Order: sequence, then C-alpha cells, then structure tokens
Amino acid sequence: MARDAASLSAIRASARLANGFALDLVKLGGFGRDVIDGLLLTAISQANVTLITRSPELQARYATLDQAPPDDLRRPVSLSALSNSLRIPFETVRRRVTALADLGIVRIQPRGVILPSAPLSSPLYRMMAEAHYNLVRSLYVRLRAIGLLEHLQRTGEPAFETQNPPMRLVNRLSAEYLLRLAEPISREVGDVVTGLILMDIIQANTQHLPDGDAGSDADGWSPDGFVPDEQRKGVRAATLSERLGIAPETVRRHLARLAERDLCERKGDGFVVPARVLARELFVQYMLDNQSHVHRLCSALADFGVLPLWEREILSLKGAA
Repeated sequence: MARDAASLSAIRASARLANGFALDLVKLGGFGRDVIDGLLLTAISQANVTLITRSPELQARYATLDQAPPDDLRRPVSLSALSNSLRIPFETVRRRVTALADLGIVRIQPRGVILPSAPLSSPLYRMMAEAHYNLVRSLYVRLRAIGLLEHLQRTGEPAFETQNPPMRLVNRLSAEYLLRLAEPISREVGDVVTGLILMDIIQANTQHLPDGDAGSDADGWSPDGFVPDEQRKGVRAATLSERLGIAPETVRRHLARLAERDLCERKGDGFVVPARVLARELFVQYMLDNQSHVHRLCSALADFGVLPLWEREILSLKGAA
C-alpha cells in the first residue's frame, strides 16, 4: 500500500501501535524510575547527541553497543531548554535532574546537563538498549503486517550483522520519533504528566484488540468510524498509577482535570477515552501527523540499512517455521 493510499482504519491502527510503543519507551528509559524521568532522560540524551544525529557518518560510526560516542561529542542541554521543550515546570526539572545526578546517571555542568558515556555503557543500560531495540523492531514488524510500509526500500545487503546490531543508532532514531510524537499531546493538553496519563488511558482501553481492529473506513473520521465504545475496557486510577510509576494521588488529580475538560469519562470503576473524543480535530491531526513521523523513522531505518537486516531475520524465522 502506498503511503498516500493508507486507509483510515490503518492510520488509526498505526496511531494506536505508536501510542503503545511511545509509552513502552518512556517506561523503559527511566533507569527504573517513573515515566517522567524516562521522558526527561530521553530528551537529555537526544539533545546531547545533536552533533551525531545531524551527521550520517557519525550515526553509522556510533551505531552499535560497542561503539559508545565519546563525551566530547555530547553537547550539554540547559534545564530551561528541557523545561520548555517538555512543558515541565522548571523547578520540577531542576529537582529531578539533581536527583538523577546524585545517582550518577547524569552530570550537571556549567552549560547544562549531559548523560555521560559511563552509564551508557553499563550492564543495565545494555539490557535497556537491547529491549529498546527490540521494541522498535517489533513496531516495524507490526506496522508492516497492517500494510503501511510497502513503499520502503527493504531489500539489499544489510549494513549490520545480527550478532552486532545497530542498537545505539536505532535507539537514537526512535528517541527522536518519541519526542516528536509526545510534543503535541503535552502542548495541547497543557503538561506532560496529564498527557502521559491520557495516552495510557487510550492504550489500556484498546490494547486487548488485534492490531488490525481499528474501526471502519466507511464512516470516515466520525465517531462511528472508530472502535465502538463497548469494546473499550475501562482502566482504574490505581492501575494507571502502577503502569506509569506515578503516585496515585497525582493520577487522580490529573484524571479529574481530564474529565473536567471532557477528554475522558468514567466507565464502571475505570476511565475511557470514548470515540466521540478521539474523533475531535486534535486527535485526528495527531493520527495523521503520526503517519509522517512513522514514515520518517522507517525511511531513516531503511537509509541506514537496518530494514534489510530485519527483513533477513523475518525470512529466517519464516524458514524455521
């Protein structure tokens, strides 16, 4: 299926997969802390490696786990820049970055904060990097299965070997995608915590559905085109707290804010984001923008020779079956 011929149901399915993927990344990226630290560390790390992400040669040179970029290629990012980009209050950023520095995860310098190479070469990081890489590959396989990526060049010789995959490269490319995906939610909702809770409600409501079950094309972007509300499973505040690592009272406060703005509603003893909300212009534009973000990510993976590696692995698994 060509990019411009994607069905509305496929676009909605892609957005649902992307939403779950983004949440998985921020949950993974916090070195065992909460999703706010996960997003903060992603933003710090990505800002630090701007010199690398702007250079295809450096991207390829520092692609694998055994090739950690040296600290002199990392550029500090100011606390105010983090606060502005993530829409997190400056004092919250300062407090959290100080706590991360006390744990040795980040280093505070006169010009800002960096995530130095030492933590990024630790056994814990290597496990997280592998899990991150596998999440990206799984997203690609699932998007491929619903017919969204047929236009991509996926053949040819892989640029990397299965035994030494380009985990750092893939993780940088997907971190850029994550931040691009999260930005409009926090901007429109007002703050990143409320945005993450909203994203997780949406994910919990429909994560039980098959990837291809995303409503119909006949009804367009009207509420009737989305998954019927009776198929959405409500999620309790306590469950959201556990899933996100955010204090229960904080979750309840933000749920009240979302309900007051008519962005979610109660269903039994839980909460759902109903189809009438998802059919609003904000969410429809988010889904359409996600298509561009997905294709940008996957095109970069193709350009760096990652997709041929994954295609070879897919074929080998089919052969083994």
